[in-house]
Amino acid sequence: MTGFLPNRALLALAVVALASFALLAGCIDSTAPILSDAHPLLGERVRLQFYVLHDGAADEPAAETFAWQGGRYVRISDNGTGIADFTLHDFEGADLIVQSIRPGLPTEYAIARKLADGTYLLFAVDEGDADEAMRNNTCGTDFRVGCRVTTREEVLAFARATAAKPHSTGGLALLMAAH
Repeated sequence: MTGFLPNRALLALAVVALASFALLAGCIDSTAPILSDAHPLLGERVRLQFYVLHDGAADEPAAETFAWQGGRYVRISDNGTGIADFTLHDFEGADLIVQSIRPGLPTEYAIARKLADGTYLLFAVDEGDADEAMRNNTCGTDFRVGCRVTTREEVLAFARATAAKPHSTGGLALLMAAH
């Protein structure tokens, strides 16, 4: 959302709808949700189809249905994807910031880049996209533990750095028609 390995693509997929499977070094996180200006940007109830992008193709399809409850999208179907609650936040241009919220686990961040109506490229906000000074000032020097952010400004700064890089891998999310 940087060349992602398949596991990194899975993370981007999950973060964007958006939970995630495991923390991977290189992605920013926080101890609790930082972004508080969420609105139901996709509607009150949505069905999303997700794909992992790697080797030039979409693979590993998964679908989930979410409802807007308590200021976030909450999964109302359980298809075993591990995708958790999330919020969406207007960002810059056609991009949204996704904030993945899993009880007892760090909050993670991704970018959902609108490609066409109802179609989003998903990629994790990656500390490696920022310059060394930003990483050192925010993350410290032990990159084995990832980058823990504490302010809205830090989330936005890392998101800007990630959004400025080209991305061809990660995840793909399609907004499905309601039935």
